[in-house]
Amino acid sequence: MSKNPLKLKIAYLYPDILQSFCDRANVDVFIQRAKKRDIDVSLYEIYANDRLQASKYDFYYIGGSNTQALDYALEFLKKNEEELKIAAYSNVPMLAINCGYQLFGNSYQLHNKIKKEGIKILDIDTITGKNLHYGPLVGVCPFLRNRTVVGFENHGLITNLKSGVAPFLILQKGLGNNAKDKTEGAKFNNVIGSYLTSPILAQNPHLCDFFIAVALRIKYKCKIPLASLCDDIEWYSHNFILETK
Repeated sequence: MSKNPLKLKIAYLYPDILQSFCDRANVDVFIQRAKKRDIDVSLYEIYANDRLQASKYDFYYIGGSNTQALDYALEFLKKNEEELKIAAYSNVPMLAINCGYQLFGNSYQLHNKIKKEGIKILDIDTITGKNLHYGPLVGVCPFLRNRTVVGFENHGLITNLKSGVAPFLILQKGLGNNAKDKTEGAKFNNVIGSYLTSPILAQNPHLCDFFIAVALRIKYKCKIPLASLCDDIEWYSHNFILETK
């Protein structure tokens, strides 16, 4: 048994509804990298009618799925809207991928569908665009000291960022999804939304460590340095996308 007292609790939102694009692997990568540092991690899968307590969890994750599941997931997400907002405004880290990213916004309107209101954690609006954005993407991440983040985008959506959020990435390669400038994703406090799959945390160990470090800092109210890991495989995968033409 580890003598390290550090503990983290993950809330994985609706894995039975939103479960495509290797999304589960993001949670697995977070757990693996934390446990390699002797941090005890507990995973809580949140299902349809489960009610959240904002103070219970240290990291929130929501993935993507096909559009048919989007409205269904929104129904249950709205039941936990206030608790999620409390956590977001308390700087608890969250990662919303693909459809989860849309649901965290103000609104989304898919092709030939009625406009729906999201849970309004991210100050964004999403609509269906005219073109499919498909392929490798590379961007620099301002809050990671402009280090690169890579992944694979597969969507046909346009996202309008309002004044309350900043872009997640400034693009170097790929089309992105933000309407006004060549950027991808959104960030508010420690909440990040993105359309990058792959999964994103497997190919970007520095991004995963950002979430782990922030989760520890918010929970324990002090900065806790993370031990270095051997990331040769992760950086090989990262650099492969980086160098793909």
